[in-house]
Amino acid sequence: MNRIFCILAIFSVFWVSLAWGATTAESPTVEPVEIVKAEFGLFNGPESGKPAFVPATIVPLEKDQCYGWIILIKTNKEMVKWREEFTLPAPPETWGEGQKQGVSTISADKKTCVTEREVKPDQGIIYNIWSVAPGDPKGHYIIRVIVEGKAERTFEFDVK
Repeated sequence: MNRIFCILAIFSVFWVSLAWGATTAESPTVEPVEIVKAEFGLFNGPESGKPAFVPATIVPLEKDQCYGWIILIKTNKEMVKWREEFTLPAPPETWGEGQKQGVSTISADKKTCVTEREVKPDQGIIYNIWSVAPGDPKGHYIIRVIVEGKAERTFEFDVK
């Protein structure tokens, strides 16, 4: 797996927040974190001519294809913690050169990467992006995201 931090993420989050109608207005009775909407899909660069983010359940096994999740939350907290448990059907050739932010650990069988981060939501949006790398296996993938230790979403998709 090749972990990327692309400029695409900035544009994607901006456009998705517009599409979702995300607002910064919050109710004083909001729970510590409430998931309003969660999507998994493909991130596309501006040069592709495709929308910046497209919901999907199939990720093409094409080098550098970006994919990941976006979650719109309501919270009064300035910073939120999330944990991502990313499980592949078989070990990849590599999980990349490591994470630039947060803490990541790889399971003994090399099929699962757990990443933990604390982030400031951008207009209520948190996200994580991966990209297809040579040696990534075909098959069924699962990403489980836990926000503030309670709210969670599971995304299942196929890479082919």
